Amino acid sequence: MRTAYLLVSHGSSDSRHQAGLTRLAHGMRQHLGRLSRRESAAVSTGLPPLSAPLSATEVSTLQSTSPGSEPVHLRSRSSVQEACSELPIVGTATLEVAEHSLAEQIVQFTQRIAPQDVQQLVIVPLFLLAGVHVKEDLPVEIATAQRQLPADLQVKCLPYLGSRQQFKQYVATRLAKTKADRCVLLAHGSRRTSGNRTIQQLGQGLDTDVAFWTVAPDLETQIYNLMQQGHQHIAIAPFFLFPGSITDAIIHRTEQIAEHFPKLSLRLLSPVGTSSDLSKVIAEIALTARHRLPTLSWSASTPQVAESSITA
Repeated sequence: MRTAYLLVSHGSSDSRHQAGLTRLAHGMRQHLGRLSRRESAAVSTGLPPLSAPLSATEVSTLQSTSPGSEPVHLRSRSSVQEACSELPIVGTATLEVAEHSLAEQIVQFTQRIAPQDVQQLVIVPLFLLAGVHVKEDLPVEIATAQRQLPADLQVKCLPYLGSRQQFKQYVATRLAKTKADRCVLLAHGSRRTSGNRTIQQLGQGLDTDVAFWTVAPDLETQIYNLMQQGHQHIAIAPFFLFPGSITDAIIHRTEQIAEHFPKLSLRLLSPVGTSSDLSKVIAEIALTARHRLPTLSWSASTPQVAESSITA
């Protein structure tokens, strides 16, 4: 069964967000290709690999060499087209700050990849927490899109990224490589205590302290507490997927704290989505989960979905 993957993020007017999403899609395609034996057969034909990720509004089409100019060792056109059809398809879409709604982006994506005989669409929500976007907006958008999709196209959705054990292990490994006495996991924070509780639980599992950007305890308070405990080398890990205005503000605030405490050694890590290792994690999640997830059959009036099938 031919499967296409669509990475869905929140979206941002900051160009770095789309650039980061594009890099993740490109990296995921590369890892999917390495994990697929059929791609090596396609490469042997002399065709170029898919090097650019497919967006919901732009799909790359492979062209074979012109008739009559093919070397003798190349396979027939039909076998070449069959090999091309097995190359990984990875697209991107955003829930907000886009010209079209997510539902429209999903429909456009499936229309553009239709010639490649895709029977299954796996949606990969790149959200770190189960907020309103995950629990309400995403299911409604997918339900809206599904009413316009071919009846024989199986649509599946992975649980949101932040809920996956593989992602938590990725974060844990990343922090373990950081040289510091203690690490502060810095999240956006919410007035809804349930969302903050999830971060606190994650911090406990990672053996890190937790701070929030918009609610207490804030970054400076946590760093001061760690100093009082005798820690002098502290790492700050922003729990954000891509750079943006908030991470820029975090950089500025970290510089201010460093100036206020000159004997303190602070190390600010990059957002979690900037490492190439994350695309490998997402590819592995997609491959291991695609056959175990039930096909979605949603209506816009019933956006809540069972925990076992989707949490996004």
